[in-house]
Amino acid sequence: MKSHWLIFSEYSPIKQVLYKILFIDSLLVAFAISGAIALGEPVDLHFREEGFLTYVSCLQLLIATAIAGKIFNIARKSQNHQVNKNKIFWLVISLGLLFLVLDEALEIHEEIDFLLHDIFNITQTNLTDLLDDLIVGMYILLFIIYIFSQWKTIQLFKRSFTFFVAGFIFTGIMVILDIASHNSYIASLLTSNPIQEQFFKQWLGALEDAAKIYAEGMFIVGVYKCRQIARLTTDYQ
Repeated sequence: MKSHWLIFSEYSPIKQVLYKILFIDSLLVAFAISGAIALGEPVDLHFREEGFLTYVSCLQLLIATAIAGKIFNIARKSQNHQVNKNKIFWLVISLGLLFLVLDEALEIHEEIDFLLHDIFNITQTNLTDLLDDLIVGMYILLFIIYIFSQWKTIQLFKRSFTFFVAGFIFTGIMVILDIASHNSYIASLLTSNPIQEQFFKQWLGALEDAAKIYAEGMFIVGVYKCRQIARLTTDYQ
């Protein structure tokens, strides 16, 4: 029996999944920006921590987590050695994605930032404001290090790598824009007018979260493709 993942079935062509994800993500981003402008509010209104795109982000990460968990389950039960040897990898990935869901919902990296400021009595400056961005960067670095440590093991899924590369590119863009939008120094390079400076920071913040939404979308497509590969390899062993 074919299972379904909201907008696509288990055996949907990967291009169809990609186009649907890109369409939905683009629609949500466009709605968030145009909706804020129509209301006469800052353009980053719906991209803020309490904005609806935070919930979209959590949902996308949950979908990726669920699919990664399915891959772990397939690998764990598979009699195919090529699939089975990946079970620990997918367990770690699913747990890592689950942590990102919690981080997105509970703002864990920002709480770590505040805690470090308190523990070491750090005075808040433009430079120390980058600390939470560095924490997010550490998350990404740990993911990349783990993936490369398992590089030989995961070659079965190499047809999905393009989507993960795209996801990490969007993630890199997100980190750069996050640094730019949360630090007054970057905006001050563009203008000396405080009103224009705030305007630039709001747009940078909106684009940052848009990049995050697209990154998550690419990761969904990537893990979806991996699930297809694991299932088909197991079925045709």
